[in-house]
Amino acid sequence: MVLSFRRGADIEAAPLQDEVILFHAPQNKFCVLNRTSSFIWSQLAEPTTCEEIAMRMGASFSGVTIQEAMSDVDAALQEMLSLGLIVSFETGNGHLTEVNR
Repeated sequence: MVLSFRRGADIEAAPLQDEVILFHAPQNKFCVLNRTSSFIWSQLAEPTTCEEIAMRMGASFSGVTIQEAMSDVDAALQEMLSLGLIVSFETGNGHLTEVNR
């Protein structure tokens, strides 16, 4: 099984220069994502893994190693999960199973 992530269904997003503002309607809270987190958010339109996002980040941001990208992406994904902005899934055998964390 592989752990994948995607945006939460009840999150609204609006671009603001290099950042993104998220609105979590159920909690009536706003969250402003910096440039790096905005990049990660953009990758979560479809289910994707931490490793896939880190590889894309390494290719998109000059001077970022894959190890640094993995660390940054993992930390951002864990924070987004704790805030209820994204959901995680275990993927395998062509099925997605939501993981409650």
